[in-house]
Amino acid sequence: MIFVLLCVLAGLAVMLLVSLLGPGGGGAATSHPWVGQQVPPAQLQPLLNVDTAIDTDSFAGKVTLVNFWGPWCGPCLMEFPELLEIRERYADEPDFQLIPISCDGRWMPGQAGLFEEGTEQLKHDSQLILAQYNSDLPVYVDMNANLRQELAKTARQFGYPTNFLVGRDGKVSAVWVGYGGDLAPISKAIGVELKSGQE
Repeated sequence: MIFVLLCVLAGLAVMLLVSLLGPGGGGAATSHPWVGQQVPPAQLQPLLNVDTAIDTDSFAGKVTLVNFWGPWCGPCLMEFPELLEIRERYADEPDFQLIPISCDGRWMPGQAGLFEEGTEQLKHDSQLILAQYNSDLPVYVDMNANLRQELAKTARQFGYPTNFLVGRDGKVSAVWVGYGGDLAPISKAIGVELKSGQE
């Protein structure tokens, strides 16, 4: 019970920070400064249910939804079942991939100095969340926050959760910072991106 309360309080704090830094889940997904930018080169390390690292340059040629989340983050946990539904909805689409990146919540835009995720605790806590849904979702970690730091060079509008959609051209096509209560716009945007490549 205390763990759940702490997650909710942490989530509320993040939502407040997101509202101060930039548009939230209800904002226009295509107005974020990342939109139109090439995804920065970075390598994501395996955390759960996956054995190999993935490079962001491998996103090209696919429609990719990148999800920054944390097991400590209330809004992240609220949207998690919908992310699993999106994964299921597009499971038969070979051109779609969902890349969840679990974060321990300590990194924030503009943070100075070297950073390293606390992977042991993060892996344990993330596994507890996946177990609640009996999910085998592959989860990655942005070990030194390389991807987040590169993205923050364009704009520091970042919070947990942050979802961004990458088109087949390797460019960001939409960004959602925070959880607006419904991931239907994300699911719809994925469908549009997938159809655009079939025309």
